[in-house]
Amino acid sequence: MSLIDAWVQRALRTGLRVGMKWGGQLPLDLTALRAGLNAGSSLLKPRRECRIVHHRMDGVPVVEVCTNNANPEHVVVAMHGGAFFAGSPATHLALASEIAVRANARVLLPDYRLAPEHAYPAALLDGLAVLKRLLAQGLDPSRLCLCGDSAGASLVLSMALAMKDSGLQQPVCMVLLSPFVDLTLTAPSVHSNAKLDPLLSRIPLMRGAQAYCGQIELDDPRVSPLFAPLQGLPPLLIQCGSDEILLDDAQRLAQAAQAAGVSVQCEVYPRMWHDFQVFGAWLKDADHALWQIAQFIRNPL
Repeated sequence: MSLIDAWVQRALRTGLRVGMKWGGQLPLDLTALRAGLNAGSSLLKPRRECRIVHHRMDGVPVVEVCTNNANPEHVVVAMHGGAFFAGSPATHLALASEIAVRANARVLLPDYRLAPEHAYPAALLDGLAVLKRLLAQGLDPSRLCLCGDSAGASLVLSMALAMKDSGLQQPVCMVLLSPFVDLTLTAPSVHSNAKLDPLLSRIPLMRGAQAYCGQIELDDPRVSPLFAPLQGLPPLLIQCGSDEILLDDAQRLAQAAQAAGVSVQCEVYPRMWHDFQVFGAWLKDADHALWQIAQFIRNPL
């Protein structure tokens, strides 16, 4: 690592720790905390060559991100993270634009309903409504990729499981970034990486998980898809950082999927943190991870 890279990484870690990690632990109402956490995303700008279009699909607001040269039949449905109570298409425009440019695809960001106003299964139903509308419009599932980060990765996995249970054809692949798939937050890395992760802490994740689950137990496979039967899923690309508290979620999911006969590519980036991919403009590891995502979308395992 060069001195410049080391300095950039150190500066980002400090900024995230002060602006996001500490802020996420404030004893605020979740709706107020949401506004504060979302505000930091204004520093992340989408690629200039991307077009951003707002529309609705079966009543669900959707933001479409693509370039003028994007393959219209190559679609990525991306569910944003935010611990089920925060985040929005606006917070993830920059990440979506990087994927759109690098994979030459249309990226659709559903503006799904959030907790605590809307508990399970509202967010899941919104994501499924968008998928079913795309399929009804004639989209070939072999051209469809599901992508999600953090809580969005959990929703993407649950969406694929629901499609399987409904007899719908699976997407060609799924990309899961720093997946939050065990809402009990009892894995060892939640504690062992508590000081290393500059972005996440257990408190806001647990508050969001409890608000999302409502009366459902945190370990119920409907909300913690790590514990669901994973047979029959499409190829998975899982990425995470070695320093994040959800490291064990990613690695346990990879092990469980492989045991279920699913093709899995799991990449753990040394010294990286939760959702580090959003910093592709500043971090070489994030830039490399984004190209790996694009390559996987174009040519799944």
